[in-house]
Amino acid sequence: MPTAFDFPGGIYPPERKRRSQQSALLEAPLPRQVILPLHQHSGQPSTPCVNEGDVVKVGSIIARQEGMISSHLHASISGVVAKISATQITIDSDGRDDWQRLPAMNWQLSEPPALLERLNDSGIVGLGGAGFPTHIKARVMEQHSIHTLVINAAECEPYITADDLTLRHYAGDVLEGAQLIAKLCGARHIVIGIEDNKPEAIEALREALPLSQPLIVQLNVIPTRYPSGGERQLIRKLLNLNVPSGGLPADVGVVCHNPGTLLACLQAVRDGQPLISRVVTLTGDAITCPGNRWVRLGTSIQELLEQVGLNRAQLSHVIQGGPMMGSPLLTLATPVTKLTNCLIAATFDELPQAPAELPCIRCGECESVCPVALLPQQLHWYARAKDDARMERYHLFDCIECGACSYVCPSHIPLVDDYRDAKNRLRHQRIETLKAEHAKHRFEFRQARIAREEAEKQARREARQSQNRRTPPATAPANSGEVDLRGLRIAHAAAKASVKKAEKTLARVAQEDPKQSLEDLEIQLATAQENFRAADLQLAQARKQQAAEAPAPAQNKESL
Repeated sequence: MPTAFDFPGGIYPPERKRRSQQSALLEAPLPRQVILPLHQHSGQPSTPCVNEGDVVKVGSIIARQEGMISSHLHASISGVVAKISATQITIDSDGRDDWQRLPAMNWQLSEPPALLERLNDSGIVGLGGAGFPTHIKARVMEQHSIHTLVINAAECEPYITADDLTLRHYAGDVLEGAQLIAKLCGARHIVIGIEDNKPEAIEALREALPLSQPLIVQLNVIPTRYPSGGERQLIRKLLNLNVPSGGLPADVGVVCHNPGTLLACLQAVRDGQPLISRVVTLTGDAITCPGNRWVRLGTSIQELLEQVGLNRAQLSHVIQGGPMMGSPLLTLATPVTKLTNCLIAATFDELPQAPAELPCIRCGECESVCPVALLPQQLHWYARAKDDARMERYHLFDCIECGACSYVCPSHIPLVDDYRDAKNRLRHQRIETLKAEHAKHRFEFRQARIAREEAEKQARREARQSQNRRTPPATAPANSGEVDLRGLRIAHAAAKASVKKAEKTLARVAQEDPKQSLEDLEIQLATAQENFRAADLQLAQARKQQAAEAPAPAQNKESL
């Protein structure tokens, strides 16, 4: 077992996991209707590719990814497309549950490009965080050297037990999914981080470890403390590596995935099953039959909670996610999405409303529990004063919004709300600053498109002239003009490098800040791609022209 290191801060809130841990993992009843939002992932929303009235099967693609950072969306039930709006697609069930699966693949014998394409076709995104498209994250080795894949099974937030139950029932499949992802990202080691409050999941992993191959998997059981499941905190705890400020785990050679994502990856490759359902924890004192369910995406949250005995009289509010980082639902007429890992139907006594805010007494408790070693008190004052320069200087965007500072604050100050508002304000300012540059990039994209279209016209023109030319190439005029092949090769290489740079920038920004608009970066990538296509056409035409104008080789007199 690897040596456990430590991260600063952390708290010990009531776990409240026992109620949902007692029951087996079950399949939720098939919904009569699903509402599937087009934006269930980081980046751009997907674009509908079906029409109202179309008949679909489970697994049929109903919306395709838009841009590089996006994800396909699949029908989660069989039936008829009832309605398509700008934000969602509604499907009425036919009750038959007919499937349309992809062909099964052997990941050990398949090449990485085919596996990446399968993950993309299956709409797999991260099921434990911001929903970053998994096929993009799996290509991280194109820009970084990855040595370790971390299976983040800590599941440190109170109430949530989805990963716990997933590991109890599918430990072997999760480990096989980890081997698959390790192959794609080039990792040589696999390390599991799991808190010690999950004894049955730990035992299931220990039983499955000897069967895991080809890489050896190390199991590291760590003490229960919130927020051990944060990527940076878990990497520090397991590997004693510090992810730099503003950086990603890949910057220190690490990639993290949670058990649900790894299971979905294996099912997509081995079974040809797109992402159409996920494990959701249903808990809280306002329901009578808590537990974990396999739930079809798009299922109504109200319908789902009623199936497990929702007591309306006792219900105070429903939280999507955990009590520390989740968000209260304004209405139960909301569908389950790829990012819904937990629903807490809380009573008034269970999770009471926060008391009225009092003035800060400068006790420093918030600083002592911050897992990122920030200065929450100073950030609070700067956020209220809208001192944006100092907030950035004090690394506001390193805050993981875990809520530990708000939890211990004796004045009940909603510190995380202040930080979120400040981040949104700074993002808005950045967007405003980039508007002029955005217009410039759009102009450059138009110019690149015109250049590419002109190169295509020139290629067609040269092809017609070559067909109609009566004089053979060997007798072409000597002053027909030399082709600058070397210059075109340099321009071609530069255009190709620009495409790779734009792809890398887009992927990095999308992972660092999933809430940031990616439209400008998408345009920069499209511009680079247009320039590359134009350079490719020009180089190909120049090579063809050079070959046509080259003198014919002299015949060997001895062969006559």
